Amino acid sequence: MRIPSQFDDDSLYRKKIPRGESVKTFRKLIRLALGLALVAVVMLQAAKPNIYRPFFGHLPAKAGGAAANLPSAVAQRTQFSATENAKAKQTPYSTEDRQTAEQLILQLSRQEQVSWTVTLSRSLRGLKNEQVPIGIATTAQKLKFAPDLGHAKRAEWEYAIQDLAGSVPSRMANPRYGRAQQHALLAALDEAAINRVIDGSVWRSDDFDSFYRALDTASQLPASGTASVGALPLLQQPDVFLNQIVTIHGNVALVEKMKAPENPYGIEDYWQLWVKPAEGADRPIVALVPEIPRSVAEQAETQMPVQEGTQVSVVGKFLKRLAYKSGAGADLAPVVIGRITYAPFAQGEQASTPTAKETAVSASKFWLIASISCIGGVGLAMLLMRRTSVLAKQSRKLRAAYRQDPEEFLIGLGEQSPTEPSAEGQGNS
Repeated sequence: MRIPSQFDDDSLYRKKIPRGESVKTFRKLIRLALGLALVAVVMLQAAKPNIYRPFFGHLPAKAGGAAANLPSAVAQRTQFSATENAKAKQTPYSTEDRQTAEQLILQLSRQEQVSWTVTLSRSLRGLKNEQVPIGIATTAQKLKFAPDLGHAKRAEWEYAIQDLAGSVPSRMANPRYGRAQQHALLAALDEAAINRVIDGSVWRSDDFDSFYRALDTASQLPASGTASVGALPLLQQPDVFLNQIVTIHGNVALVEKMKAPENPYGIEDYWQLWVKPAEGADRPIVALVPEIPRSVAEQAETQMPVQEGTQVSVVGKFLKRLAYKSGAGADLAPVVIGRITYAPFAQGEQASTPTAKETAVSASKFWLIASISCIGGVGLAMLLMRRTSVLAKQSRKLRAAYRQDPEEFLIGLGEQSPTEPSAEGQGNS
């Protein structure tokens, strides 16, 4: 029996679904389930920083890192104010100043170059030189300038050298005059020290001028904005990255505390980290840093190489390729001198301890959001139930309006059903 509907021409009874259609529906459900599982897998993988780190760089220190969690003695040595950092930024100098600086340092011995580098670097960073070496003033009087150097430019250079030697009276001091020449002189001294570095060898005495210079200025390196590289680019293109600031990411395989010999920068010790890069070839990188956070220091207590050590990010200057003895024989490892910009917190260590007031505010926010969600859910459910009830009543009214009275229907059947044969039928018989 077919019961018509006022909404469409189909029967109110559920139609029988062909076997082919049911199979198609089942396949659609399987595809949707597989798509949902794929989304869940992608969401889980997106939480791993190693996947997107080659594209977006290292993680910021705020994301559960302890980059600034260093001992107080190091904090006093490496912490600078905004004014001092602004002074430390390199002042632009002209090509003529750079050429003059290169001509001047050729007149200095290697020991004099190191002494001038130490004094210049501290002076330009806003640090006070406790005692200016006497040799600087003596050497400054013997320097000869090029004959074609202009009078005004020569006056600036003479003032810059006298200021470095500490022979400028305080009443005549001008913090800006001669500053560009001092920066040009320091850049030329750094380049001369870099040229003495012997690449692809073990540590040599010629390496330590640039070595301790980079270690002394490690605290000034920027925490972001540098290129992230692996071991292979540093090994295959050393000339491109030489003395450039780079960022490396990986896991610390071995931590060693090294005792520094006597040096003009006053550095007593430093840390040598053998880092397994997070991406690229499985080749170690040697990172030399002045201090390490607590999570890395705990690994140093083992004094043994580990397969999966503490995850760190180090920003520093690429110095050379260091020759070392590995299991396969003689090998090379890139050397980066800088500071740790990211490291996870150690067990029981927190970035900040929440106060009782912050905890109360967080709890109140949670209960407020939970209450609003419950009220909204109950209200939405009541609205849907009311809407369903109204539609059901309207549907019943429509069916009742077109339904005939049962008694009239039965009476009509009785009139249309004769109990005796008609006269026409008898005549025919």
